[in-house]
Amino acid sequence: MVNIYIYILFLAAILPIIGLGFFIYAKDVNKEPSSLLAKIFFLGFFSAIPVVIVELAVDALFPTEGVSDFIIIFVNTFFSVALIEEGFKWLVTKKFGYNNKEFDEIYDVIVYSVFASLGFACIENLLYVFSTGFKTAIVRAIFSVPGHACFAIIMGYFLSKAKVNNINGSKDLEKKNLLLSVLIPGLAHTAFDAILFYLAGRIVGSFLVLFFVFYGFLIGICFGIVGKISKLQQNLNTNFATGVLSADSNGNIQFHSVSSTIKYCPVCGRAVQGYHFCPSCGFHID
Repeated sequence: MVNIYIYILFLAAILPIIGLGFFIYAKDVNKEPSSLLAKIFFLGFFSAIPVVIVELAVDALFPTEGVSDFIIIFVNTFFSVALIEEGFKWLVTKKFGYNNKEFDEIYDVIVYSVFASLGFACIENLLYVFSTGFKTAIVRAIFSVPGHACFAIIMGYFLSKAKVNNINGSKDLEKKNLLLSVLIPGLAHTAFDAILFYLAGRIVGSFLVLFFVFYGFLIGICFGIVGKISKLQQNLNTNFATGVLSADSNGNIQFHSVSSTIKYCPVCGRAVQGYHFCPSCGFHID
């Protein structure tokens, strides 16, 4: 009976990881090499070791327990938890995904960042679930694991803009978006954790409502990004070289018609003749 319960806990811990990983992977039309994704996942998994070491050191300066003021909790959470965890995930994604020759489509880096984040979430889930039980597995499957995926999607979004800047020769904008790719997910992670830390041991209805509103907003925005960017499946290097795609001053991708009779969207490949925008993915083609 004990062994069966251990198996149940193990499955409860890893199934949300597998499910979200498969969902993100399935959205990628031109699949990334499985060896690369496995490497990034396990690097994210083992990044928990330096994360714990750094968090223990920084927590002495920015404690998250025994603090009652929400602003202080928010600031301390940013420095002692969120920035450290997102920073190590970013290092994995940047080193082994962003700089990889396989990163040639905008959606690719979202896949990389999510796999790095799910690797970290996997070991975190296993530790929490085996130490506190099945109920924790359910709560984390609903909130914590999708939360980690959302922070990674935000990271990947800004890394994709940075990649466009890099190809387009906009070095200053690339640096800006690289900074935002760790700062914005760090702030989102901070808001997520800080509200929960503040709620721990308290009955604060307004903060509970705030958490659900924030979480719903986070899920909606992030998986909206996945739905949109996963359609941008054209090779970046080729399209930038031929002038079909370029970037504006903010790093947003723009289309430049090279023919007066464009028949297919350069992003998703659907028929667009007679339209000023792609009726499938909404990409502006004028």
